[in-house]
Amino acid sequence: MKLLAILLLSIAGMYLGYKLRKSSKDANNERFAIYGGLTFLIALTGGILATALILLKGASWSIENKMMFRLIFIAVVGFMFLFLGVRLIGKARSEGNKLGQVAGLTWVLVACFVSGIMITRTSKMNDGWTTERKEKVMADCEKLINENRSFNVLCFKREVIKRFPNFEDYNKMNANESTGKRDKFLADMDELCPCGENIDESEVESVDLPF
Repeated sequence: MKLLAILLLSIAGMYLGYKLRKSSKDANNERFAIYGGLTFLIALTGGILATALILLKGASWSIENKMMFRLIFIAVVGFMFLFLGVRLIGKARSEGNKLGQVAGLTWVLVACFVSGIMITRTSKMNDGWTTERKEKVMADCEKLINENRSFNVLCFKREVIKRFPNFEDYNKMNANESTGKRDKFLADMDELCPCGENIDESEVESVDLPF
């Protein structure tokens, strides 16, 4: 229902922008032509982003879906500014306006530069120890506790992050028990992180209280 409502609102906004731009040509009013074009672009951009958010978020907002949404957001918004910059360059060139051409070129360069930086940052979202990966380690520790291996969960998480800078190495150790690395690791955890170990307050994650 939400998706249908968003699509209808987006189509209505695009139609309004189209009609405003068309009527401005009949009245020879360039100001309303600009507003109509912006209305159309904003409605189109908003519809795409809202649709992507609903489809990707779903029941679980995974790190992969967050990355995909950010990439879609960067692509759509970046394209909008790039399109406006190119149109400004073309309009300024046809009228012989040097300042307008410089302004349009600036829009294009800034849009490309900012989009490149944001794409680079987004591509690194899944690197290292993300919140989801830390939660998986804590879940692994709780599973071991249920199997009568008494560990301090926070200490266990701390030691895993310290020993395995790469999350995939931790996964490989758990997946292949024949190498003996997992048994050795758990034996070390028995000594380093027994249940009830005292941990410095600075290492305990803060919790936001509801009052």
